[in-house]
Amino acid sequence: MVEFEFEGLRFEADDDVLTDYDFVCDVLTADTEPAALVRCFKAVFAGRDREYAKKLGGKFAKMGELLAAAIKAAGEDAKN
Repeated sequence: MVEFEFEGLRFEADDDVLTDYDFVCDVLTADTEPAALVRCFKAVFAGRDREYAKKLGGKFAKMGELLAAAIKAAGEDAKN
């Protein structure tokens, strides 16, 4: 797990999921299969996606930004 900050709040993401083949496939098919993106959120945020969405005001777009922040944080963590 990697901890990171987004919009002044602390979050955790499963960095192993971020490199998982199924995760990458879901991200790549999210344009044609919106449910794939929700699967990504659930997997990366270890089932805490709804909790995190509420912390971010319930905005779906914020979850996409949160996912991008998680990917960035995992990349920075891997460098260390």
